[in-house]
This record gives sequence, structure tokens and C-alpha cells, in this order.
Amino acid sequence: MRIDEQVTDNIKVQIKKILIPIDGSECSLHAAKYATRIAKDEIAHLYCIHVISSIPYGYESCPYAIDEYYKDLEQKIQSWFDKVREMATNEGLSQLKTQTFTGVKSVIGSIIDYATTKNIDLIVIGTRGRTGLKRFIMGSVANGVVQHARCSVLLVR
Repeated sequence: MRIDEQVTDNIKVQIKKILIPIDGSECSLHAAKYATRIAKDEIAHLYCIHVISSIPYGYESCPYAIDEYYKDLEQKIQSWFDKVREMATNEGLSQLKTQTFTGVKSVIGSIIDYATTKNIDLIVIGTRGRTGLKRFIMGSVANGVVQHARCSVLLVR
């Protein structure tokens, strides 16, 4: 046995808590499939969050429009959580903890803070795989999470 094999044999990876940040995109729901399968194999707890950073332009001047916007968005978010809950159930997992964050300054910061607070072992996040100018202009939540997370991050395309 080589020395590097000895070192890896002594390292134990335990994944007990998995975080799935979702935005309703196919990429984020595809990531949820990976996360639920890993949670089943590792007998881990699943946490699923959605972060709303700001109100779209034009809504801030009309309180009724803001209320309607949040009401519609909450229904969408709950449907996303339900899809992830169904995936978890199909894998034999009985619990999924969900939470929505609103009015935060940073989506990335909120994901990182949540992962740190809950002692998450693995973040499974979808990425659209943007490169070059598109990534520069639009930014990348997944990239920011990879750069700042204290735990392991699995990117799913």
C-alpha cells in the first residue's frame, strides 16, 4: 500500500446535512434529484431554501402590487418545495426542512449564512453552466457559493 492510499483510507466522509438552494429552474430541480439520492445513500437530513433578494422594478410604488407579487411568488415557491418533497419521498426520505428568505441583500450571502448556521456538510446547487461574457454580466450564484462556502459544494448541470 502506498502512503497516499493510507492517508485516504483513514479519511472518513460523513454527510449528515445537505442543503438544496432552489430557484425553480430546471437546473435547481435537477440538483435536488442528486441531493435526494445522496441523502438516501448517506442517511442525511435535507434542507431546501429559496432566497428572494429584491422586488422587481416597478412594484415598489404600489403596496397592493407588492402583496400580489409575494402571494404569487409564495405559491410558486411552495410548488417547488413540493416537487423536492416528492423527490425525497420517492427516495424513502420522510423529512425535508424548507425555508424562504425575503428582502435580503445577497442571495449568495444568505445561502452561505444558512449553511454555516445549520452546520451543513454539503450544498447541492444547480448551475446553468454559463461562461464568458454571459457569466460576467449575469453573475453566478453557484460560483459565489463555491467561492465562499465552508463545506463541500456539488454543482449540477
